Amino acid sequence: MFRRVSIVALTLGLIVASFVGSATAADPEWREKQEARFEQIGLKPGDIIEPAEWQKVDGLLPPQMVEWVKKGYLGDMKIAEFKYDPEADDEWINAGLKNAGKFKLDEKKSLVEAATGKVPLWIYGDPFPNLNIKNDPDGAIKFMYNRDLSLRRFGSYRQEFSAEWVGQNGYERSCQGYYLRYYYWGRPDGKVPNPRRYNFLDIAWITEPYDVAGTIVLTVRKMDGTEDDVYAYIPAIRRVKKMSGANRSDPFMGLDLCVDDAALWQGLTNSMKWRFVEEKVGLLHLVEWVAEHPNRMKQISDGTWRSPPDEIPPKYGWEVEGWKHSPWAAVNVVWVPRTFVIVEAIPVDPYYNYGKTVYWIDKKTYATSYKPVWDRAGEYWKTILFLPRCAEWAGKRGFQTGSSTFVFDEKTGHACTGHHGGPWKGTDCYTEFSPPDVTPRTFTTESLRKLSK
Repeated sequence: MFRRVSIVALTLGLIVASFVGSATAADPEWREKQEARFEQIGLKPGDIIEPAEWQKVDGLLPPQMVEWVKKGYLGDMKIAEFKYDPEADDEWINAGLKNAGKFKLDEKKSLVEAATGKVPLWIYGDPFPNLNIKNDPDGAIKFMYNRDLSLRRFGSYRQEFSAEWVGQNGYERSCQGYYLRYYYWGRPDGKVPNPRRYNFLDIAWITEPYDVAGTIVLTVRKMDGTEDDVYAYIPAIRRVKKMSGANRSDPFMGLDLCVDDAALWQGLTNSMKWRFVEEKVGLLHLVEWVAEHPNRMKQISDGTWRSPPDEIPPKYGWEVEGWKHSPWAAVNVVWVPRTFVIVEAIPVDPYYNYGKTVYWIDKKTYATSYKPVWDRAGEYWKTILFLPRCAEWAGKRGFQTGSSTFVFDEKTGHACTGHHGGPWKGTDCYTEFSPPDVTPRTFTTESLRKLSK
C-alpha cells in the first residue's frame, strides 16, 4: 500500500513539475545563441574592458556611452553571460502567435481590431507577432506596441522607489515614494470591467522628504489614444489640481528625468513618429545578481507575488568609498551581449521638451536599456539608462520591471540615480505583482487625499 501511494505521489509530482516547467519552457538553444553573440563581438565572459580599451565596445553601445567609457566615467567593464534563459515563457509567446492578423493601426496610429476598427478592451501576447520590422513601414511603432504589452502581464503592481540627485561631487539629496499601477491590457486574468475605456491607471506617490511628502500624481491613460488626464494632490494647498497631459516631458519633482522616462518610455505610443534604425548585437547593462538569478517572486497569503528579499540592488559610485570614477555610475553591474532593435522617436507635439530620442531595446525581452536624448534645437542633451531584471512568477517569466533608472545630463554635468523595489538602506523595498488591494478604486481623486494622509 505504501509503495502504491509513493508511486502515485511521485507520478503526480512529475506531472506538476512538467506543468510548471512547460509554463516557463526555455528556448533549448538559448546557450548556443548566447555563445554565437560572444563570438560575433569577439568577447567572452570574464573579460574586463578598461577605459583605454574603449575600441572593444565601439558599436556595442550608443556613441555617447562609448565616450563615457573612453573618459573613464564607468570604470572597468566586466563582460558576463546570462546563467539562465531570460526570455518570455511559452504562454506569452503562444498567445502572441494567436494574435496574428487580429490587430492593425488606424489613421492616428492607435492600435485597433482589424475586423472592427475599434480599440480592443483586452489583449494578451504580442499584438503584432512575427513582425518584419525592417520592411513594414509601421514596423517601429508596432514593435513599440509589442514592447508596451510585454510590460503589463501582472495586471497591477506596487513598487517602492528612491531617486537621488547626484552632482559632480557626489550625492546631494533624495526622495522616496511608491508607484502604483493598474493595467487593462495584458492582464493574465483576462478582460475586466472597463466602462470608461481606460488603458491603464498610474500613481506616483512621494513619501519623503518631509517638505514634499504627500505629493501624488495620478495619470489616466485612455484607450482612444488621446492626451492623458493628469491630476496632482499638493499637500501645501490641500487640493487636487487637474494638470495638462502635455507636460509629461517636464522634470518630475525637479529630477533630471521626466514622467515619460519611466522604464525609459511610458508615454503615449502614438504621440511619437517612430523609425526603425537598425538591428545589431550590443551590450546589455544590468546588475550582476540579475545576470545570475531570475527574480523568483514568492506568493504571500493574500495572493500577491512579492520580490525576494535576497535580491541584490544596484550600487552607485557615490555609495562606494574610494570609487574613483563617476559618482553616478553603477558599480555592481555587468555587460551581456544581446540582440538589440534600435528605434528613433520624434515627438508629434511641438511643445514636448525632448527633440529626437533613440531607444536601444532587447529584441526578445523588450528590455529598454539606453535612451540618448536631444533637445528641440537638435543638440545632444543626456542619456538615460535602465537596469532591467527578469521576474518569474505564477509560471510566467519576463523582464517586467527594473532595478533602477538613472541619467547623466551632459549639458549640466548633473545626474540622478535610483533604486526600484529592492532592498536598500537596510529596508525591504518590495516589488509586488497583482496585489489585491490595488484596484481601480485606488486611482481616483478622492483616493489621492486619503493616500496623502
